[in-house]
Amino acid sequence: MYEGFVYAVTMVKDTKMDLSASLAERTCVVKGWSFKDTFRFHFRLSGTETKPCTEWQEARIGEWFLHHCPDLLRHEVYLGDGRYCGVVLGVAVDADGMVLEGAVHLPSCDTLAEVASYLEGLAGRFIALIALDGAVRMYFDPTAGLSAVYSARDQAVASCVHLAINRELKPEPAVRSEDVMQRKSQFIFGETCDADCKRVSANHYLDLETFQLVRHWPKADFSFQAESFDRNGAAHMISQRLTQILGGLSNSYSVALPISAGTDSRILLAAARPHLDRIDSFFVHDIYTVTQFDREGAQMLADELGLELQVIDRRKPIFSEFLNDAEIGSIRERMAIGTSLSFNGIDDLAVRAACLTPSCELVLRGNAAEMSRANKWTPQTVRKPVSDRDGVAALLNVRENQLEDVVAPSRLEKLLLGYAAWRETVPEGARDRLPDLAHIELFMPTGPNNVYYAFTRNFYINPYNDRQILLQTAWFHPLARRRKKLVAKIIANTTPKLDKLPYIRELKQRHKDAKKKGVS
Repeated sequence: MYEGFVYAVTMVKDTKMDLSASLAERTCVVKGWSFKDTFRFHFRLSGTETKPCTEWQEARIGEWFLHHCPDLLRHEVYLGDGRYCGVVLGVAVDADGMVLEGAVHLPSCDTLAEVASYLEGLAGRFIALIALDGAVRMYFDPTAGLSAVYSARDQAVASCVHLAINRELKPEPAVRSEDVMQRKSQFIFGETCDADCKRVSANHYLDLETFQLVRHWPKADFSFQAESFDRNGAAHMISQRLTQILGGLSNSYSVALPISAGTDSRILLAAARPHLDRIDSFFVHDIYTVTQFDREGAQMLADELGLELQVIDRRKPIFSEFLNDAEIGSIRERMAIGTSLSFNGIDDLAVRAACLTPSCELVLRGNAAEMSRANKWTPQTVRKPVSDRDGVAALLNVRENQLEDVVAPSRLEKLLLGYAAWRETVPEGARDRLPDLAHIELFMPTGPNNVYYAFTRNFYINPYNDRQILLQTAWFHPLARRRKKLVAKIIANTTPKLDKLPYIRELKQRHKDAKKKGVS
């Protein structure tokens, strides 16, 4: 796949096409792809007035031109005195549970600080471009779910590298994109497939005057060292807000909810209980040997709630018949370019499954909810101060004593320096939860959130992606979270019977025990 992409870029140099066009446009011309279909849900901000696609929409903010796919909804933002100050692009739910639709009027906001505070209270998957008080800034949702890259050299911000640049790639020397797509390595600390394009971090805005990321949350005086913390109250707040967000989304869009035998989708399903009749479809993937357990668990959940479950099953004829090998290869290549050469679908089975996702506007995913079980903490780090080595290991999803086995010495040194530099930007009072903050700010924007650009059939969104939900989750002690205390409380607040059904580990053990009995 990657060699084919290099060939395409080389061929572009030999044609007479407009070299001022973005690399994305030029690649689509050479490959014969539809730009609109390839870059659905994408955007670009630059000083260039010409749209990359005639069907894309445009907004001008100061000297900047924002071009975006028409399926990525735009909401103009107006201050209390009626002044226009920018746009929100994407899907967002406000603090009152209302989905942004059309123009957004902020009667109590007249300053940049007040607008920023409003944006911090939004859940969803979006960016906000604000020009006010002499500044032009781009803000991001709580985990940078609508991820972006930026380049001071190219004076552009975009959803992917190929939209941001109108030149050839300048490969990042530390990481090969081929290795990232094969899941042998990963970009981190702002790295992308281009050395001059950097990935944004959550909880930071991008200053478009300096092209520097600036932290805006948590505030300098924030601390996790509260005198008292009500665990039941925190779990109730999470459940209540999650139900509110799910209600807003399901009332405003056609939505599908994938369910499995895991924890994260069950949290969403439980919180969605009051709105199940407004969710258009529930589905599960059964495409690998291990996914039989997800299917079994999902069916139990569906039966318990009286839901019709759609199974995307590799054994059904349609699974192998509706796309040929050449079409799969083309889809995987477009996935790679849409994700800045970070993800190309894992394998053909996963690509076929993604293309069979139910027809709907939004797919509600459980990403970010993994924090409820302290996914970036180990039995060791929950009981001692987290070192920089611990932090890097968590980002790489390995144990601290495995670092030298999976990372070259020079690479490890760079990662440790990057982590230390990031840590210094975190307020002192928030450093008790460094693994959680690193997961939100560093891992999610470059990992799962960027991967969402690969899926152009539906707009993927994380209902758990809300700053107050994430804050209350992180406040819960990681040891209690690892013991599933928070998960149990969240589900108990809405649909307690769901927590009594077996999770994937128990289902696997049941099958293992049954197999032993059968053999004996």
